[in-house]
Parts: sequence; structure tokens; C-alpha cells
Amino acid sequence: MAQLTGESDPKVAKALATPTRANILELMRVEGPLTTKEVAARSGLHPNVARGHLDVLVDAGLATVRWRRLPGGGRPAKLYETAPGHVERGTTLVADMLATLIEQTGFSLEPARKVAFDTGDRLGRRYRPSSEHPTFDEQVLALVRALSEVSGATRIATRGEGWVEVEDRDCPFRGIAQAHPEVACSLDKALKEGIMQAFGADAYVEQVTSIAWGDDVCREVVRIRA
Repeated sequence: MAQLTGESDPKVAKALATPTRANILELMRVEGPLTTKEVAARSGLHPNVARGHLDVLVDAGLATVRWRRLPGGGRPAKLYETAPGHVERGTTLVADMLATLIEQTGFSLEPARKVAFDTGDRLGRRYRPSSEHPTFDEQVLALVRALSEVSGATRIATRGEGWVEVEDRDCPFRGIAQAHPEVACSLDKALKEGIMQAFGADAYVEQVTSIAWGDDVCREVVRIRA
């Protein structure tokens, strides 16, 4: 997992010292925002116990709280979700080097996409599910874990049958995004497609929103080809 902001902070160390809380954090990263009852059900905990763990994660800055209005009215639901992580400085440095290379030597997009795709394939092999024929849910879980290598703010926004929408509140290609948004988005999509290929899935990525184009977050739909 990418290094989290304040990882050396005593509160963070205490929060992550308990395997249950670390598992809850991983659960929210994969599932997206969850209520206390949902966390309790998925973790096999009593809701009061789950609430205590969630409060510790919030106090440590590892999780945040927001509210969701219910369709039928009534009291809004309290949701917990992972807080944006810290992208390691080395990732930013590499992106800045790539931006300088583009400016000084020119750039051909297709060879770069192949490099990003192959890089994703190699990264994905490190996180490939153990089962011979992984289910889509297993592939999604492995995708999020693999993406945590390049961004500390990746989570699942929503998903359906054969597709998943991935949200990233940071951009691993931020160093080139402002000057070359089309390049940043193309490389990001190719990276995800390469990861999914390593899991045995023929997938393609559709851009929804992009930090490179001025949106607050990046959202992409990773979809299995029919």
C-alpha cells in the first residue's frame, strides 16, 4: 500500500496496529463509502465494536465521514470512507522527469501507451488473485491493491456486472497532467488495462472525469469486453 500521510504519527500507528482496523480500512478502500452496519456485517463484528474501530480511523485521519440522504426521506445515513492518501515523492519525481522528456525530445503517444500497458501488466502480476480463474470481484480487489502502488487515494466509487468505476483523488501523472492532459489520461488508462490483462481479463477503460482536464477527481470505468 502507498505510504499514508502521517504514517509515523502515533495516532496512525495505533490505528494500524490492530489487524481488524487495517482490514476495515482495506474494506472501505475496495467497497467505497459504508455505514457502520455495513462494515459490521462484512467484518463479522457487532455494530458498536465496528463503530469504535471506525472512530479510531477517523481520529487518526485515515477515514472521513459524510452523510447520504435516503430516497424515502428520514435521517440521512452516516457513511465512512478512506481519506485521501499521500502519493510517494518518488512517483511525483518520475512524472516530472517524464514531463521534461516530453518537452525536450517530443513525444509519440502509441509507444508510450505500450510502455504503460506493459508496466501495468508487470504490476498486476504481483497482485494476481491466487485462484486459477478469478471472479470479477477478485479482480476488482486485486486492481485496487495494485493501484495503491501508484496512488494513495484510489478507491471503488461504484460497480456493476462486468464493470467498476474507479475514483482517484490524486493523479499519479500529475507532473505531466497540466501541460499534457491527453498524455496523462492515455497513460493512466493503459496502465489499468495492463493490470487487468495480468488478471486474465480483457478490459478497456472509459474516462468519466479527470484531474488533468480540471475536474476535482479522476473517475474511470474499467469494463470487461463482451
